[in-house]
Amino acid sequence: MHNTFRPSLLVGSVLALALLAPVGPAASADLGGGDKPQLVEPMAAQNPWSFSFTTYGWLPWLSGNTTIKGRALVVDIAPDQVISALDWSGLPAWMSYAEARNGRLTLFNDIVYSKLAGSGDFAKSGKLGIATLTGNVKTDYEQATIELGAAYELWASGPPGTTGATGLAVLAGGRYWHQETEVSSDVDVNGGLGILPISGVRSFDRSGSVDWVDPFVGARVRYQLAPGHEFVVRGDIGGFGAGSDFTWQVVATSYWQLCVSDDYVIDAYLGYRALSVDYSQGSGNTKYEYDVLQQGPVIGMTMRF
Repeated sequence: MHNTFRPSLLVGSVLALALLAPVGPAASADLGGGDKPQLVEPMAAQNPWSFSFTTYGWLPWLSGNTTIKGRALVVDIAPDQVISALDWSGLPAWMSYAEARNGRLTLFNDIVYSKLAGSGDFAKSGKLGIATLTGNVKTDYEQATIELGAAYELWASGPPGTTGATGLAVLAGGRYWHQETEVSSDVDVNGGLGILPISGVRSFDRSGSVDWVDPFVGARVRYQLAPGHEFVVRGDIGGFGAGSDFTWQVVATSYWQLCVSDDYVIDAYLGYRALSVDYSQGSGNTKYEYDVLQQGPVIGMTMRF
């Protein structure tokens, strides 16, 4: 039997191939085969907050007056005397400042703690009735101030970080004070007591724990001297009889950049700080009063991240 070429069979085969041709990578993708489309991960949201933490040293002169158990004493101590009287039996001192910023808003915290032992300069002289301190005055003194507050920038000129950029902020908060003082001294009773002369008596006076909180309000000005170099001045007043009768503070600091990495920036700074408070409670032999100005240089390092 002879095979016969049939044109109709060839045409049918070509049409069948043409209909099957689209079933390739593109068509198979429509049918669920092949590579799946890649999903693009959304960009992570940027944190609007920035943070900084500062450790610093404050070397102040202390001058003024204090009253412990009704006995008035003169306070006059220099930075080198503060250092020599630090109590190393525990934590002698701690000073730190922390900030959290979000746009124009800044939240801040400042801690100053110091403890002195056996200081012969903290309280130099005093009187109690006819009794007079004659010498060997020794003072153990512990003080902590913890400050919490917020600042809001009302006005700014120039992009942040550029030379000449300036900002003005108002601030408010509260400052907690804690103090404990113990004074031991030799006492001479002038003229004696009655017909009996008395001399060389040893006296001990303790304030116990004294705590109060001062509200405060103030302002802060920053000025960019150059990229990475900023000057900041802050001032506040407070007390208003709610805690102390009156308190005020002025801080001026100059920051400059030391180190920059992908995760943080380290600044050094140098400045001057003055803090004054006038507080009193009780009366007579229970009176406690602290009317003292602390002022001196500050130096430290700040990590920003």
